[in-house]
Amino acid sequence: TVENYVKIGKRCKLESECYITAYSEIEGYVFIAPGVVTSNDNYLGRTEERFKHFKGVTVKKGGRIGANAVILPGKTIGEDALVAAGSVVTKDVPPRKIVMGSPARIIRDVPKEQLIENQKFYVG
Repeated sequence: TVENYVKIGKRCKLESECYITAYSEIEGYVFIAPGVVTSNDNYLGRTEERFKHFKGVTVKKGGRIGANAVILPGKTIGEDALVAAGSVVTKDVPPRKIVMGSPARIIRDVPKEQLIENQKFYVG
């Protein structure tokens, strides 16, 4: 599902059963695996006040998110970053880093051969 006010760049692949919340931005060449959930609301209350604080997720160019990962409101997945399957992202993910776990933590750099700039299909 892709909600309202979402921007999606070129050559993205969003797999089945992923949920892209309102006010999110997905840049080009992004991959989002099945079952990924994004959120834009830090409030569980039923007040009008919460509408002032909605903030979607941003996935920068070439970002990849593995199956069943959860990305909390307002978080940014950096360019060429990779979120491992089942991770819960509670902080911004720096560019070109691999994160995993709950909460997600940096494990290592994305290998050079996997960077978007090194792919034959990439047209920058």
